[in-house]
Amino acid sequence: MNDKQIECFLETGKYLSFTKAAQNLYLPQPAVSRYISALEQELGTTLFVRENSRNIALSEPGKVYFNFFQRYYAEFTNIRRMLSNSTTLIRLGYNVGWNVSYFLPEVVRKCREIDPDFNIIFECLGFKELTHSLEDKRLDAIITTNDYLENRTEFVRNKFTSIDRIIVYSELLPGFESVKSPKDLSEYTFYMVDDPRIGELCQDIEIIFRPYGFVPKFTAAANISTVFANIENGLGVAVLDGWYQGIHHPGIHTLKLNKDLPISMAWHRSTVSPSIELLYNQLAEYFNMHKEEEK
Repeated sequence: MNDKQIECFLETGKYLSFTKAAQNLYLPQPAVSRYISALEQELGTTLFVRENSRNIALSEPGKVYFNFFQRYYAEFTNIRRMLSNSTTLIRLGYNVGWNVSYFLPEVVRKCREIDPDFNIIFECLGFKELTHSLEDKRLDAIITTNDYLENRTEFVRNKFTSIDRIIVYSELLPGFESVKSPKDLSEYTFYMVDDPRIGELCQDIEIIFRPYGFVPKFTAAANISTVFANIENGLGVAVLDGWYQGIHHPGIHTLKLNKDLPISMAWHRSTVSPSIELLYNQLAEYFNMHKEEEK
């Protein structure tokens, strides 16, 4: 048996719902059912009485195993906390090209006021590399967009803000003076970073542009620097986010789109670190406070 099987069993047993368990674990419902079926086969018993897909109950053996696995998880968590070192260095990653200097130094300062031993270093990587580095535990935590963490049940994912999605173009773009709305960019090339998720990303952007009456023409580039080089030189446009530092360069223009980009901090479920929890709490507090100030 493995942690995912036990996690799916506990979440389903808690809510007595495969659907609710799947939503909470960011998994397709069939995947939750498969994990539980595999656990039942390994244990040699039926864990749930299934009247139908919506009405389920723990079987008698299921109740025994549910109580046992709950105690196991609680004890395991307590042992990890007991053995964790509160002064452990946090290796935090975030997307290359992001300008987070308007909030991250303030958040780190707050963390150090609360815990003088708080220690952190930063690493900037592409979205794909951030996820891989967290998976391989080369990073302890990352700040990234929610879509790169979907279906990754081995990670804790906590949203703390959303940022603008914008179209970026240069004054060197032919006819840039006449651009007043996203629909005015229908004939231009849209540059995107070549990524394993590029198909999903293109579909997402196509949905955003449906109200403007056109489907963007996409061209893949090797990395974000290459994308921006094409934008700066007037060869096309790009959909980026409001944290990308290049949008503040001279001669660069932006148009805000009607969909925000959720941002989360994530870390591996096996990581128990008071410093990571402190960092997330201070991030959430910072953005909640500034959200209230903007009202």
